[in-house]
Amino acid sequence: MGIFNRIRDALNAPALYQPRAIASPFSTDILAPVYAGLDLPGLEGAVTRDMAMAVPALARARTLICSTIAGVPLVSVDDENNDDGRTPEFVKSSRGDISPYHRMLWTIDDLFFHGWSLWAVERDARGLVVDAARVPYEMWAMDVDGNITVDGQPVRADDVCLIPGISEGILTTGRATIEQAHQLLRAAARAANNPAAQVELHQTNDAPMTQEDVEKLISRWARARAGENGGVAYTSNGIEVKEHGASSEHLLIEGRNAAAVDIARHANLPATMVDATLSGSSLSYQNTAARMSELVTFGLSPLMNAVASRLSQEDMTPAGIRLSFDLDQTFDDLSRVYQAQQQEEQTNE
Repeated sequence: MGIFNRIRDALNAPALYQPRAIASPFSTDILAPVYAGLDLPGLEGAVTRDMAMAVPALARARTLICSTIAGVPLVSVDDENNDDGRTPEFVKSSRGDISPYHRMLWTIDDLFFHGWSLWAVERDARGLVVDAARVPYEMWAMDVDGNITVDGQPVRADDVCLIPGISEGILTTGRATIEQAHQLLRAAARAANNPAAQVELHQTNDAPMTQEDVEKLISRWARARAGENGGVAYTSNGIEVKEHGASSEHLLIEGRNAAAVDIARHANLPATMVDATLSGSSLSYQNTAARMSELVTFGLSPLMNAVASRLSQEDMTPAGIRLSFDLDQTFDDLSRVYQAQQQEEQTNE
């Protein structure tokens, strides 16, 4: 059975994207010529994709980038970037159970997290690509000579298409930020589960009080503060109410926002796209066109260009065909979404 059929059969399995104990392509020195001078960490102690996706801001960034790009048509264009009607069939359709949308979504996911993606390809008698399937990242590896293995088995170069991204991936470039975000999440959870006392009912006289008396006093005070009387409660002259300030979980909000801003920077997104705020700025969407331009120029285009350029090479498409993502409709759709959000915010003010 050829590599393409093996991959297509594997993609029909329920555990499609479950991690497997296969070496990462970053576990060798083959990437050194590409990212000269950069220290690429091994797998041991590395931040995993699951860890990263547990960070809300990063999960939002990933979903925004991957789902948006996957929904943009990839077409063959002429010298004026107009669709020339020569888009290869394998780009528009798939013979397997995985749609072109999901194939592209998980390809961008690979590039976003790891910096590389791999497709298995099927060719006709002339050597032209007639179908393609993304190889789950955990299934393949690359040795120091550039030889690729899938499930530990070597594959021929013309049976696969290796797609390089624009960096080592956010699991490497954003490792410290992701770890910091996890620490803040754990701290917030601890603070929520073990809240410090914010109000102390301090006895100022020597009147004897049993443990039952104390518990009743606290219970009545708590009920009064949560009641319909607006949080008004009564204490005798033997009880002094001491306020101890804001709860510790509220003090973590600033740190979590700072981590979200850093994640947005690693993902090349405007901070507001991950619901983070920059100092001196506002969460309101005041300049939709500028935000969309920033999203497309810095967040989407680099990854789209990486994919389109690789698939435009002659081992994937016939000579003379140049592929490009058609962003016109997507830009308009995104602009309408954020304009609607802006109007909703103005209505709620």
